[in-house]
Amino acid sequence: MSSDLLKKLQDSQAKAKKKLKNRLNPHSAFGTLTDEEIAMVLAIRAKDLRLFANKKQSDFAKEAELSSPTTYSNYEQKGSISMINFIKVMRTFGRLEELEKLLLPTTKEKIEKIEKQRIK
Repeated sequence: MSSDLLKKLQDSQAKAKKKLKNRLNPHSAFGTLTDEEIAMVLAIRAKDLRLFANKKQSDFAKEAELSSPTTYSNYEQKGSISMINFIKVMRTFGRLEELEKLLLPTTKEKIEKIEKQRIK
């Protein structure tokens, strides 16, 4: 691939990501978003929380015990972070209780389980 073509592709990808980021906001509903968009909304929310706490990215990364400040910076910019690092971020924000609620059985699932047991 020629360097000009590669450069054009990279520019196009950067513009697409910028457009995506500009149309998302912290209140975007997940039901209508792609996986990448949901990741970006979470990153936007994290950035807002960090700014509200009046912390620099590098200070927050250190407090969260991330391997480098770049890890957190990349998360805010791209929405991509490992699960372990995401847990560290949530812990640093004091928001582990929100993670704890994920993937627990819903009320409907609990009722269905009880009904199945009763039928047996």
